[in-house]
Amino acid sequence: MNVDSTPVLDRRLTVILRRFVKELKLSAATYARILILARRIADWAKAEKVSTAHLLEAIQLCTLERTE
Repeated sequence: MNVDSTPVLDRRLTVILRRFVKELKLSAATYARILILARRIADWAKAEKVSTAHLLEAIQLCTLERTE
């Protein structure tokens, strides 16, 4: 993974993501996947920045397999 490809989250989104990572005991790889997917979702929505909705959707998709 290229460092330039990971989105920069604002402070509020960083706190949200860190809480999910801690609560769900997610790996560093999953953390990175969530960041990349959130950026892709934002791109598909033609958004300049990753929003809370984009981040939460990425978290949901990346953690979906854990519940099945």
